[in-house]
Amino acid sequence: MVSQFCTWAVDRIYRNAVNLNSFWMQKVVGIELDIQGDVEFSRSPVVICNHQSWFDIPLVQDIVTRDGPIVKFLVKREIIWIPIIGWICLALNFPRLYRNKGGATRENDFSIIQKASKEHGDESGALLIFPEGTRFTEAKKQKQNVGYDHLVRPRSGGLKMIQNFVSADTPLVDITIDYHQSNVNILRCLHGDPRKITITLKQYVFSEIDNVEDWLNRRWSEKDKLLSKGAR
Repeated sequence: MVSQFCTWAVDRIYRNAVNLNSFWMQKVVGIELDIQGDVEFSRSPVVICNHQSWFDIPLVQDIVTRDGPIVKFLVKREIIWIPIIGWICLALNFPRLYRNKGGATRENDFSIIQKASKEHGDESGALLIFPEGTRFTEAKKQKQNVGYDHLVRPRSGGLKMIQNFVSADTPLVDITIDYHQSNVNILRCLHGDPRKITITLKQYVFSEIDNVEDWLNRRWSEKDKLLSKGAR
């Protein structure tokens, strides 16, 4: 009973924080969100998204949690020490990764992703991953030299592992965020720059995907073309 109440209370705190962020973005700062695509978020989808700024997270939370489940995402272990944000991540049992390059910590991270994948669907919540694993910058793009203009290379390992353990009918929602400018900065976003952000939604089902790596590479090529159409 106590556990259920705590889960309910944290869920309400999370949703109220998302609503406050959304109100600030759209009503106070005046950011216009242009939503392309119509997705009905289920109880426990997996969500992937291109990554350009920490501002991506409140945007995804607004899109998903407004009429759907709360968003759980993979976080660095150090985040739990940040007041309020870290406490919420800890209370909601967000998967906490080491994110180091050593072999042992990498194996630990895969074990954590595996556990989160197995448990996904047991309770309501959208599992968010950024396949690129890092925020986009021009320097990273040039270093990788993979042919994308607005993205860096997606990594398929995490999504492959998730596919192995979730139900085949689990929805996979692909979100493309277009800020219509390069070198996005969260501080500028919090002050309303840019004024318009385009968010494109597409929905798939894991049973439709035979080869995760090939599918992800195709999606990233399509995303890059979509982002190239936006005025920058």
